[in-house]
Amino acid sequence: MRHLFATLFLATALAAHAAIPADILENLASPDLTKRFEAETKLRQLAFEAGKPGANPATAAALVNDLLALASDTAAPEPSRLNALEQLPFLASASSVPRLATLLSDPNPLVREGARSALQNNPNPAASVPLLQALEKADQPAWALGLMDSLATRADTAAIPVFASRLTSPDQAIASLAAQSLGSLGGKESFEALNNFLPNCPPNILPVAQSALVRCATQQADGGKAISALWPKAVNAAVRCEIFNALAGLGDGSQATPLVTEVIAKQDTPGSLEILRLAVLSDKPSLKNPVLAALPTLNEDARLAVHAALALKSDTSREDDLLALAAALDGSKKTTAIELLGSCGTEKSVDFLVAEALKKSPQTLPAASLAVNRLKIPGLDQRLVEQAKAAPSPEVITLLAFRNPDGTEALLLNLASPNSAAEQRQAALSCLETMGQLETGAQLLRWIAETPQGSDSKPYIAAFRKIAPRLSAEATLWQSTFLPAFQAASPENRQALLYTIPALRCPESGATLVEWVRSDTDLRSIAVDQLVSWSSIAAGDSLLAAAQISDLDDPSREKLFKAAAKLLYPNIKASARDKKEYTAKVLAAAPEGPIRESIQQAITAANLPN
Repeated sequence: MRHLFATLFLATALAAHAAIPADILENLASPDLTKRFEAETKLRQLAFEAGKPGANPATAAALVNDLLALASDTAAPEPSRLNALEQLPFLASASSVPRLATLLSDPNPLVREGARSALQNNPNPAASVPLLQALEKADQPAWALGLMDSLATRADTAAIPVFASRLTSPDQAIASLAAQSLGSLGGKESFEALNNFLPNCPPNILPVAQSALVRCATQQADGGKAISALWPKAVNAAVRCEIFNALAGLGDGSQATPLVTEVIAKQDTPGSLEILRLAVLSDKPSLKNPVLAALPTLNEDARLAVHAALALKSDTSREDDLLALAAALDGSKKTTAIELLGSCGTEKSVDFLVAEALKKSPQTLPAASLAVNRLKIPGLDQRLVEQAKAAPSPEVITLLAFRNPDGTEALLLNLASPNSAAEQRQAALSCLETMGQLETGAQLLRWIAETPQGSDSKPYIAAFRKIAPRLSAEATLWQSTFLPAFQAASPENRQALLYTIPALRCPESGATLVEWVRSDTDLRSIAVDQLVSWSSIAAGDSLLAAAQISDLDDPSREKLFKAAAKLLYPNIKASARDKKEYTAKVLAAAPEGPIRESIQQAITAANLPN
């Protein structure tokens, strides 16, 4: 029976709505979402093409008529009616207004909303009339808010009296939207309505009403007086800043000067920091000059706010004050001051920033290094390169690394060589830890392998272990540099190179260690020790491969299996699935007897999830 009714409806619809193809009508309310989506897309494209400039007016008129008929048909499925309404903005015209007006009182709330949206987006002035009439009769807050929003969006000044009457609504949302709308529409009538309302405005919407009045007042001939009168009554920082901006934008901004004077005297009042910043950014002497004159007397937060504004304009005129401030501050405020020096610092700031960087404070080092890099000093990079070649002090080396012009890595590697002075070598290695690339990692391995007897390779080992993980090039370094260097190194230097292996853990290095266990009796114990120290499940297969080598001694085999079992512990990061799969591998490889029993105990202790 239900299917029969649907069929009868569609048969009637197909005859009545000739401008809309039958397949679209049939599927707009289809339970099949794919068919419905295709029908909606086709209808939208149809409306778009009919509404394009140059399209046949008769085609557009026919489609509008059929869409309105479908939208008005209370017997039609709801999705079909709503889809018809959604297309009307593409075909907006005065002819559609009367029928859309009747839909504003449709019993279906979604249809009413669709009609409201269609009227809101109709460019014809006549579309405002039914919205105004509906608003006058609206008795539901949500519906009234929607109609008010439509009228505000249309910016129709005919709605001003209606908005003004809603200012005293007991519904806070309605009163607030009325005030906002009057502020957006502007004009003398809106200004007078808001001005009369403010003395008795409820506290909860006072910020909105004050903001709206400021926007209206800027359009009035004597609006500055009304805005200035509002300043002592401003309820929050946002309104204070809006008042300042409005007065600053009038003429030469001199009407806002008294506000700046007050803020300088009372820096702890709401919005003071933003107002000082805005005064500087205004570039109007009547506002900016008083702030800059008072700069040394302002509190720390106010000074930082002013310098932030100067930095936005790359204004270096108050660099001395910012340097003094940065030196006196600590914590996050010091970091902020250092960051600002990167935007508005000159050569005066170089020594201070380098000194801060050399302190290597975790809090300020990133800001100091970035600030040094951002300094815009003509010829600085070339001068640093020349100084680093002629007289490379730690300060010059550090500054060069932060600036990082072309060729810096090669120059630092030269300064980090075993032939350099200890102070230069230490400074260069420290810088390479953060900016060295693949060539640095390879060179460090070669230096370790070539260390003369009696010399200390520890600084190079330490630097390499910090650099290598950052490069994410373990396989390349292992195959292209470590293995050749290891083969050519003396026994003493081979031992030193072993300390770099923790930074080179990868499948390639794991495979090499397994091969050492299998075929090199001299390196077997070293390889076993390296493998068992690897606390990552990525080493699991290498551990098991080494543990199953036939001629391995029992203590080494047991050590490898125990290390394999430890990879199942909760402190080892890996997914439950990976650990489960690895557990099966370990059990399959473990020999019967004490080793298997200890592995079973380890698996139990690991408390793996099911």
